Amino acid sequence: MAEPKRILALAVGDPRFSQLIDPGKSYGVRPYIAGLVEGLTNRGRKLGTDYVIDYRQNWYDNIHKGEPFQDLKSAQLIYVMSTSVMRAAGRHTKEPPVVFSNCSEHRDEEMVKAKRATGFSARRTQTAGECFDFFFQTVPTLEEVLILHRDDYDVSDRAVQLIKDAASRRHVKPTTINVTSRADLEEKLSKLPERASGTVARIGLQVTPVDLLFAATPWIIKCVQEAKNLPAFFPVTDWVPTGLGGYGVPQFRCGEKTADQVDQILWAKEPQSSLPVVVEADKKEDFDWVVSRAAAKALGLDVSTIAGMRIV
Repeated sequence: MAEPKRILALAVGDPRFSQLIDPGKSYGVRPYIAGLVEGLTNRGRKLGTDYVIDYRQNWYDNIHKGEPFQDLKSAQLIYVMSTSVMRAAGRHTKEPPVVFSNCSEHRDEEMVKAKRATGFSARRTQTAGECFDFFFQTVPTLEEVLILHRDDYDVSDRAVQLIKDAASRRHVKPTTINVTSRADLEEKLSKLPERASGTVARIGLQVTPVDLLFAATPWIIKCVQEAKNLPAFFPVTDWVPTGLGGYGVPQFRCGEKTADQVDQILWAKEPQSSLPVVVEADKKEDFDWVVSRAAAKALGLDVSTIAGMRIV
């Protein structure tokens, strides 16, 4: 019996959640992984028998320095869950093949230009302005949007400008909050103003598509919504119904979209250079606008009369 293929899956986040993915348990990992497993299952590939997923999280600085790539342990494919991790893979590895679960501006990436990586583009950066529009429709009393971002990251910079433009069209004041680390994020969110219960929601927070922020999403929801009583909106919908809402292609769906590329590389022996990047350009059916009924109620928001959203 052949040895199972080994996928090394890398994300920014708390290293304590690193694990060998078990079919019955995947606590604390990105939804991309569940989507990938589902997609491979639909192609007849069985987790644990045909392949294993070695899921690892590392803090951004460690990934940037290349620490996760020092011991690849015969991995036959690297599955990266953000643009910054793909860039690190490009600096620190020459093989194995790389598949990314999302890269918004993939045409600008050296790994893609060199045909060393393929994957999926959910266009999170390009749709950041649309994301704000859906946030405003969800909370039409907004007068100021706090934009959570990392200003040394071009992916985030482009999203920030689109959000600013969209907010200005709605006569909403955009205020940026730059964070550089988990500690910096905690400090700055702790200083946000607290909205008194029963008052109108005039300030809200929008998260840009940054892996540092995705890694901290449960904590952001807890701090911003539960502690400060402020609405928060995300460029993905995977954390609804805990989070208030979001607009974008869910991480689970991104994982499903990359399953065919992973399958072809590992079993059909197709080089990643021959596999095009799957791009969500105008496929609006893959984008979701989802709002949590329970979170909205806890925040004192009435979303029952808003058309077009999916309430869960």
